[in-house]
Amino acid sequence: MLVMATDTVIKLEQVDVEFVEKERAVHAVDHVDLEVNRGDIYGIVGYSGAGKSTLVRLINLLQRPTSGKVTVLDQDLLQLVPAKLRQERRRVGMIFQHFNLMASRTIAENVAFPLKGTGRSKKVINAKVAELLDLVGLADRANAYPAQLSGGQKQRVGIARALASDPEILISDEATSALDPKTTASILDLLKSLNEKLGLTIVLITHEMEAVKQICTKVAVMDAGQIIERGSLLEIFAKPQQQLTKDFIDTTMQLDEALTSVLAQPTVRNLTANQRLVRLTYLGDTTDQPLIATLYQQFEVVANILFGDIQILQDTPFGNLIVVLSGEESNLTRAFDYLDSHNIQVQHIDPKEAR
Repeated sequence: MLVMATDTVIKLEQVDVEFVEKERAVHAVDHVDLEVNRGDIYGIVGYSGAGKSTLVRLINLLQRPTSGKVTVLDQDLLQLVPAKLRQERRRVGMIFQHFNLMASRTIAENVAFPLKGTGRSKKVINAKVAELLDLVGLADRANAYPAQLSGGQKQRVGIARALASDPEILISDEATSALDPKTTASILDLLKSLNEKLGLTIVLITHEMEAVKQICTKVAVMDAGQIIERGSLLEIFAKPQQQLTKDFIDTTMQLDEALTSVLAQPTVRNLTANQRLVRLTYLGDTTDQPLIATLYQQFEVVANILFGDIQILQDTPFGNLIVVLSGEESNLTRAFDYLDSHNIQVQHIDPKEAR
């Protein structure tokens, strides 16, 4: 009987990683459950020290858990003998923040290194290296050395090397953190392309929600060794539940800066009894509706737009407005009910508390 592979390619069950520091137990990973499905680009975001890099090292057992279960590509890794574990690790590629290239070897030699000792002929290895360098846009730099490349090019070499063993999963551990924004965007575009072309499952470890926003399909937010929130990219951005998640999103969408500027305006400092300062967050088809006109026409509520932004997340419009709504109390109440019924999130902002 043929056994079909499950859609879940990574499953961590109650994994715990405990270190002892100065006679005190520290849980770098605190009894975490995580499932990643085939084809996901799964972002794990958190500040430094949150435990995300330790968590991701469990996926190929570079870090063994103190307790819990690690299943990757239908294999219970903790039950494997060393030789079998080494074999399974080849199915998981990894790229790093600082590239880890060998300075004395050419780009082609760096990419070929994981293929040494695999029994493949030199001709086959050379063909594979050429294919990979072409895939990452470096076909003309095969004979160059790492010192001759830019940071973005070095990371492309790192990606090509990680793909040499034809992995089904690629782990990116802060791989864009050392790069400038333009180069970061190009590397993220490359990763998304590889996900689509190769069916590659990608786990993206980062402290930058901007990177998550650009390419991830699912997100987990980590803090103090725990996953405090998880969901699809759209769910996380549209309806964040935890304050840390909200802080990440507001920083990424530049809403912190916008709100600071808004609160400095005389209009906001001197609100009347019939005025409300609110942030409206809306997703998808809602962004196509004449929202401001509807509030006035149906409820005689006037909206003074102080900040507006619409971005595209996974081909879906995602918008934020900071507005002052003015109208009779009963009309404002009806307007807020209307917004709620149309899945528009309303966050009331008290100018005095927000300063």
